[in-house]
Order: sequence, then C-alpha cells, then structure tokens
Amino acid sequence: METVTDWLVSAGSIALMVVVTISWLVSVRVQKVERATSSRWFALPAWAQVALGLAAIAVFIWLGSVLWILLPLRLPESVTTTLGFIGLSIFLFGLFIVFWARWALGAMYGVSTGSSAPLQERHRLVQRGPYGLIRHPMYLGYWLLLLGILLTYRTWTPLALLAMTVPSFYRRARREEISLEETFGSEWQAYAESVPMFLPSWKMKSKESNQ
Repeated sequence: METVTDWLVSAGSIALMVVVTISWLVSVRVQKVERATSSRWFALPAWAQVALGLAAIAVFIWLGSVLWILLPLRLPESVTTTLGFIGLSIFLFGLFIVFWARWALGAMYGVSTGSSAPLQERHRLVQRGPYGLIRHPMYLGYWLLLLGILLTYRTWTPLALLAMTVPSFYRRARREEISLEETFGSEWQAYAESVPMFLPSWKMKSKESNQ
C-alpha cells in the first residue's frame, strides 16, 4: 500500500508541476490589460519573470526536501494507516479539482500576485465546471492536496506550505476579484452573489432545486 501511495503522490505531484509550469510559461507571452494597481513582478520583462520564476520553483523544491522531516507525533499503526488512506483520498480529490479547474479556465488561465491580477485583452468570465460551484476552485484544490500529503506523510513540508499558501492565495483571490469586478461589473456581481468563494453552498443549491 505504501508503494502505491508513494507512486500516486509522486506521479500526481510531477504531473501537476509540469501542467502548472507549462501553463505559466504560456501565459507570460499573452497580452494582458492591467486595470488595477500594478506590481513590480509584472513590470519585469518576460525573460526576467521566467528566470526568477524557475529559480523560485527550484528553491521551493530544495526547501521542501530539507523540511521533509517527520512531525513529532507518536501514533498507533492503525491510526497512521487510516490517516494514510484518508490523506491519499484527499490528495487525489484536490488534484482532480486543480486539473478540472485548469481545464475549465482554458486560455483564460493567468498568474496573479497579492497586489496585481492582470487580465487578458479579451478575457471572459469563466463560470463553467468547478467555477459554477465556487469562485476559486484551483486554490481550494491546492490546499486539499497539501492537506492530503500532510495526513499521509505527517512531515513539516506540507504543513509549512499550507501555512504559507492559505494567506497568500486568499490575498491573490481578493486581488483577482477586484480586477474581475472592474472588468465585468454587474456580470461579476451577479456571479459572486450566487457562487461562494471557496466552499460550495450545498444549502443554497438544494433550495434552488426545490423551487
């Protein structure tokens, strides 16, 4: 079981890194319109963004390997086995959400920072797939797969990444929403009022289905 788990987590993580990296490299060359406060990152030329981005990825991989140390927890074998099964399930579910969200975005995929979220010149408001359930499914997917790795392996790396990405992705999400509201106005407002930010509102869906 451990061998299968290791293979699934490794293969899934590598596939995710490849897809995200390629998507990011493609998005760097797409013409964008900056409607909100710009950041120093997007003021850099494309080659500098690529070089610094790849360097940042390398540093994160290195730090991840350094912090791959077991947490000081002593758990019965039955508990670790259960956590491993639950963790792998959460990881695969989070991975599925990220890939589903990436497919739904299509050519609208782009990179943002906590201070700037430039949109494409002919940007469209994506509301299909997971974006019909929540406004930021990709961020939720990242958090779920990190949580899954944490439960499966119980090391410092996923815990540190969760501590970093929860506030960071939340700031990015808010910045993205400002850009989307400035661009799409009432269309965005109607979408935001009916679709939750991170967690699906099943009560709301059930009420709508009963009407």
